Amino acid sequence: MIKYSKKRIFILLAVVGLLVFLSNFGILKPFENILSKVFNPALDGLHSLGSGLRTTYENQTGKQNISEENKSLTERVAKLTEENVELITTKQENEVLRQHLEFLTKNQFKYILSNVISRGDITDISDKSETITIDKGKKDGVLVGLAVVNSMGVIVGKVVDAKDSISLVYLTNNSKCKLAASILEQTGTGGVTEGQLGLTIKMGFIPQSKNIQKDNIVITSGLEQFIPRGLIIGRVMEVTKDNNELWQNAVIEPMVDNDNLQIVSVLLPYN
Repeated sequence: MIKYSKKRIFILLAVVGLLVFLSNFGILKPFENILSKVFNPALDGLHSLGSGLRTTYENQTGKQNISEENKSLTERVAKLTEENVELITTKQENEVLRQHLEFLTKNQFKYILSNVISRGDITDISDKSETITIDKGKKDGVLVGLAVVNSMGVIVGKVVDAKDSISLVYLTNNSKCKLAASILEQTGTGGVTEGQLGLTIKMGFIPQSKNIQKDNIVITSGLEQFIPRGLIIGRVMEVTKDNNELWQNAVIEPMVDNDNLQIVSVLLPYN
C-alpha cells in the first residue's frame, strides 16, 4: 500500500514537471488559451460578485459609522446648547442681581430678593398679566402691603397676600392695586393710581388747579404705610379734565415690562 502511494506521487511529480517543461517552451500555449477562454467568464463573475459583496459591506459599515457619528454629534450639539442657555441665563440673572443690589444699596433699603415663580392669580385665570407669585413669604419677613420693585427701582406692585413660603403680588396695572402717588415735577400734586384694563395705569383725584403735562413722571408719594416715597410708577401719557368735576385724571404708562419680570425685591419697613 505504501509502495503504491509512493509510485502515484512519483508519477504526479513527473507529470507536473513535464507540464512545466512544455509550458516553458510554449508547447502548451494553445491549450492555455482555450482554458483561459473557458474559465475567464466564470472567474470574472466570481470577481464581480466578490467586489459587489465587498462594496455592499463597506457601504453598510460606512452608513452605520455615519449614523453613529451623527447621533454622537447631535447629542454633543444638544449638550452645548444646554450649556450655552445656562450660561446666558446665569449671566442675565447676575446682571439683574447686580442692578438690584446697586439700587437697594444706594437707597439704603432693607429688602428681600425674590424669584417670580408664576404669573396670574390661580383663582382668576383671566388676569395673568396683572399678578405674580414670588417665592418668599411670612417666614422670610414678607407682609401684606409691602412694595415690590424691579432691578431699576421701579415699583411693579405690592403684596396683597402672604403665605409661609410664597406671596401674591398685584401689579401696578391691576385695578385692585391702588397706590398713593404724586407728580415728580409738580410739588404737592397728589393722587391715587390704579390699573386700567391690565394695560395702563390711571391716576385720579388730581386737583383741577394742578397743571399736569405729558411725560411728567409719577412716583409714590410716601403717604401710604410700607410704601416709601420716590419709587417710580410711570410716565404721564394723557390728561383728561372735566369742567364739572373737582378732579382731573391722568393715564400713566408703566415703565416696566411685567412679562419680563424674573427677579424682584420686596422692600421691608425700617422698623
